[in-house]
Amino acid sequence: MKDQETISTTQMATLYFAYITGSALIVIPGPLVTMSLNAAWLSILISLGIGIVLLNIMFYLHRRNPGLTFIGYSSKTIGRWPTVILACFMLTMALHMASGIIIDVSGFMTSMMLPETPDYVFMGMLYLLAAFFLRGGIESIARMFSVLVVIVMIFWALVLVLLIPQYHPEFLRPVFPEGIKPMLLGTYLTFGFPYGEVVLFAMVLPFARAKQSKPLKKAMVWAMVINGAVLIISTLCTIMELGPMASEKRFSVFVLAQMVEVGDIIERIEAVVGMAMLAGSLMKATITLYIIQLILTELFGLRNDRLLTNPLCVTALLLSLTLPATLHEWEEMVLVVHPIWVAAVYVLPLLIVAAVAFFKDLLADSTKEEAPSGNGSEGGSVK
Repeated sequence: MKDQETISTTQMATLYFAYITGSALIVIPGPLVTMSLNAAWLSILISLGIGIVLLNIMFYLHRRNPGLTFIGYSSKTIGRWPTVILACFMLTMALHMASGIIIDVSGFMTSMMLPETPDYVFMGMLYLLAAFFLRGGIESIARMFSVLVVIVMIFWALVLVLLIPQYHPEFLRPVFPEGIKPMLLGTYLTFGFPYGEVVLFAMVLPFARAKQSKPLKKAMVWAMVINGAVLIISTLCTIMELGPMASEKRFSVFVLAQMVEVGDIIERIEAVVGMAMLAGSLMKATITLYIIQLILTELFGLRNDRLLTNPLCVTALLLSLTLPATLHEWEEMVLVVHPIWVAAVYVLPLLIVAAVAFFKDLLADSTKEEAPSGNGSEGGSVK
């Protein structure tokens, strides 16, 4: 890459946390409780384990090909044209993500905060902000998002702490009111969003400043564990506060914020919390767009990736305006189709490249072991 920017290990882990937490913090708890009931937190644990396995596979390839993105070491491992095919499939899901995040934001704003404002107002403003971030580059994105992540987490924690007197732990039982099938459905949902999407982040790993991958891997695993804890705590608090009503609330964290009331001093803080949730979605959308920009830059061999910023943001905006015919169809797409799509275009290509790389390593090791014995026998015959 030309004049490649670099960021610290902490900044990379923060970006990763923002990427996997972002919109999931506001979108996941409601639908997950609807599907998994009281076993929702177990669904998150299982899919978190799968995500950590995928992250380890990503780091195996990263250690094997330092300084290369997924497109770079895929071309080196399986060839140029197979990589182009895989990248095209990945781009379909990545564009769907970049537009879908903003669709969810628009649905949140029009249903919970500003119902009479047209969708294109929110979408246009968010893509404009994303374009400014992309123009600044990965270093500017990392510095800004390090601050935004802290702000989002402070307001998230504030809401859950202020609601402690209103929690009803008895709502958490029974864990399996309808067997384990709901838990498996919830695992299916959370595998697709957000833990199956971690594969796309392999494009950003070469920008880490760390000379060794072990500190970076450790930091990112911790970021993933913290993300799992955040989602589990959000889900448990939703169940304890809303009880049987939890499955009927789509944006449950915002609903929890609406219920905060401490005397006559602290109340109606949901507007501030809503803005924090928007910041989380903006961060994930920006990182996704940046990764799409990197993929296109490598595929076409461009020298300046920022040339794609404006066309890419306009394309994503048009997709956001035209993709969902109705909100019900969009929810069905996210809950049913999205996990399969992620498995097919993210997880499967990663597994293919990792398997080919692993067998190449085995073949190289066996060749090295056979070489000394072959030379020894040849020397003995001459003697």
